[in-house]
Amino acid sequence: MKKSVRLAVIGRGRWGKNIIKTLEALPECVVAYVVTREYKELLKKSDIDGVIIATPPSTHAEIALPFIERGLPVFIEKPMTTSVVSAKRLLAASKKHGTPVFVGHIHLYNPAYHAAKKAIQKVGRLRMIVGEGANNGPVRNDYSAMWDWAPHDLSMMLDMVGKMPTRVQAWGVAKLRPGTKLWDFSQIKLEFPGGVTGIVMSSWLMPQKRKRLNVVGEKGSVVYDDTLGEKKVSVLTGTEVTYPTYARDMPLTLEMKEFLAATRTGKKPKTDVLQGLAVVVILEAAEKSIAGGGKLVRIKR
Repeated sequence: MKKSVRLAVIGRGRWGKNIIKTLEALPECVVAYVVTREYKELLKKSDIDGVIIATPPSTHAEIALPFIERGLPVFIEKPMTTSVVSAKRLLAASKKHGTPVFVGHIHLYNPAYHAAKKAIQKVGRLRMIVGEGANNGPVRNDYSAMWDWAPHDLSMMLDMVGKMPTRVQAWGVAKLRPGTKLWDFSQIKLEFPGGVTGIVMSSWLMPQKRKRLNVVGEKGSVVYDDTLGEKKVSVLTGTEVTYPTYARDMPLTLEMKEFLAATRTGKKPKTDVLQGLAVVVILEAAEKSIAGGGKLVRIKR
């Protein structure tokens, strides 16, 4: 019988509680510690196999770095960091110490998303991907709706296209706190190689929750709508609409199982530090575009 993986969870917020509840239902692991500000005490522990960070994004890099340097596998909720500089620092530490860094891009563990990605083959060459992420709150005080919602859409677009965008344009509106960068609504336009255009809309001022990805190809379209209880994936080709089947496993459960596997084997996770960096690079470029009134910003290679 395999020894249980002992984990420490840093963060007791809404999502941190979801993670803890999910982990406690998995027989292959033990939630050994749950802490918040006193996380540095964990560095003295010798009975931890991995660390999960579910704190505000502005704290991610500071908290994660010492654990990466110690060689402990680290799971970091999205976005991985709030700047490219800090993201690159985590990447460098991960390479130096051989530490797996797992980023919480949860939709890439959703069976419905996988069905949508597979269905793209039926609609031909990609033309456009439009992502919508919104809800009526919660309104954050340390980062904008763009940094809150857009990482989901960006991680899926990067996964589908398989390449970084070459140029980014973005626009943001701060109605609740005018004059700040706490955008209540944002829109990002991405230019990918091969002529694929990506659009990402994010807001926390919408009356209804939205988490939808619309994929348009030469022969039809695929819609992945995670707010639906049934038929989360639909495929339109000509006048025919079909609904691919998919497993009903909970994405967070699958994500946590993948992290447990990474702690046991050191295997590179699907959503690793490089993908976390890619999302932060795009978001930082979007911020520069907004500051310039929607100017085109080239993504540096």
